[in-house]
Amino acid sequence: MTTLRHTSRSGSSSAFAALVMAFVSLLVPTRARAQVVETRLRATVFHEPSPTSKMTVLTPSAQLEVSPWEFLSVNAGYEADIVSGASEEVKAGTSSPPDVVSAASVHDLRHVVNGGLTITRKHTHLGASYAYGTERDYRSNSFTVNAGSDFFQKNTQIELSYGRGFDKVCNVKYADTLSPTLRPRLDSSKGCFAGAKTRRLMPIDLDSFQIGWTQSWTPLFTTQLVFSGQLQHGFLSNAYRSVVISAAGSAAQEHHPDNRARTAAAIRAKYYVKPLATAFGIDARIYRDTWDILSQTYEINAERYMLPWLRLMLRGRFYTQTGALFWSDDYTGGEPITGPRGQYWSGDRELSPLQNFLGGGRLIATWNGHKGDRIAGMLLSVSTEATLDVIKTKLDQFTWAGRAPDDTFAIVGGLGIDGQF
Repeated sequence: MTTLRHTSRSGSSSAFAALVMAFVSLLVPTRARAQVVETRLRATVFHEPSPTSKMTVLTPSAQLEVSPWEFLSVNAGYEADIVSGASEEVKAGTSSPPDVVSAASVHDLRHVVNGGLTITRKHTHLGASYAYGTERDYRSNSFTVNAGSDFFQKNTQIELSYGRGFDKVCNVKYADTLSPTLRPRLDSSKGCFAGAKTRRLMPIDLDSFQIGWTQSWTPLFTTQLVFSGQLQHGFLSNAYRSVVISAAGSAAQEHHPDNRARTAAAIRAKYYVKPLATAFGIDARIYRDTWDILSQTYEINAERYMLPWLRLMLRGRFYTQTGALFWSDDYTGGEPITGPRGQYWSGDRELSPLQNFLGGGRLIATWNGHKGDRIAGMLLSVSTEATLDVIKTKLDQFTWAGRAPDDTFAIVGGLGIDGQF
């Protein structure tokens, strides 16, 4: 279970697409051009080879897009997260007994189906999409609308988007009047979304906004500026995790504020150096939220064609952040001495001060055909992609009962294939 997310669903996506196609067919002349169909298949593997808490996440996905007319494209897709590994149940500080920390086996499966459409007219486009996600302890519903336009011979592009999420997360059923210091953690997803008397569903509302400006200054130099924001309201903690909040070793379910506002600004620049036949990119992003986390991200990358059909991209990234206003590695040292330190407590290392370093690359191979000579007799184009990144995280404060975590190294690999019919 995560705090910011979320088969018969595929049938509803197909029905939605069919309904849209039927409606549009009433408005468009029958002399429309032949359909163009694009498919995208992806599989990503995230692996933390920790000696004590290994974690592996496999994410397969498939996306289909159909363009029955030049002005309309309809898409539908599916994605899954297959999680297996181990995770600590109790966050203890340096003054707590080491044996208060225990690792639990984690096995979860998340499904997400989505569908949408985009209408394009000359220099503008308008799109809308919907996604539904389900797992044993979480349900998510979200929609997104976006609009964009280009100006000055397509050298300037403006993009606006808004997203709304309506999520439900499973938690222990306790009285709202029960002090947060006495609330137990959720021990399993058994009974979630099944009407069990020991479970309750808690809402999470998400509003996301974004505006982007892309500018081609010359045929060799392009920049992009993006501003984004998000408002979160609801249960933003991890229901499965508890935190030791007293010197005696008593623990309570993780307790975060119910509201969080997040803002970010990013700038990207790409320049093609002719003598090297290579495009170089620089990205920078700054983020701030009402939990007092300030982060910065910097990335450099380089991409070039190794062969007419094969291109290689290499990149390096550095990320750093401060801790949340209420973050502490040990909540037993506050006032009073035997009570919690402050109004909130967290066992989430993503709210602690940290840095991480990423290095990796991507290979993309593309082959193009044409209507008179299709690849394998059916494809207008086909593209394959392979990615590999390694991530090292440096935690400035976070420990498990005074012991440094050993799950600070991760490998992320991916394979994909795209085809156009």
